[in-house]
Amino acid sequence: MKRSTIRKVEDILRDYPKIDKYIEEREQELRYPSGQSDENVGGGRAQYKYNNQTLSTLITIDEDRRINALRRQHDVIDDCLDGVGDDTEVIVNELYFRKRQQYTIDGLVMNQLIHVSRRKAFDLKRLFLEDCAKGFGLYEV
Repeated sequence: MKRSTIRKVEDILRDYPKIDKYIEEREQELRYPSGQSDENVGGGRAQYKYNNQTLSTLITIDEDRRINALRRQHDVIDDCLDGVGDDTEVIVNELYFRKRQQYTIDGLVMNQLIHVSRRKAFDLKRLFLEDCAKGFGLYEV
């Protein structure tokens, strides 16, 4: 796999714990847009204009590309985590999901936090990244 693909997947994995916050912030942006000032000085307004802001907000949230992309990333990572063993889960949690990484893969092996060899640990990490890349649609050519 290309290094650029690996870096892209790693960046997405590091953002995984914050994806729910990003989705919530984007929904708030869509629900409460910043008001635009009315430059129409002295102009008339329609008195019986129907306000369908709630309906248009729901449609906008459902069709928003950024929210859908974030939800898709969240679902792909969840699916990838469901299909791995405990050792791979420990590796991924330590390397990507922790705020401050305490161990490297070598540290995990030496402190016996995972019960595989060093080579197998790197293989588990690589296989997980490849599985996520396929889920994200980042194929190798």
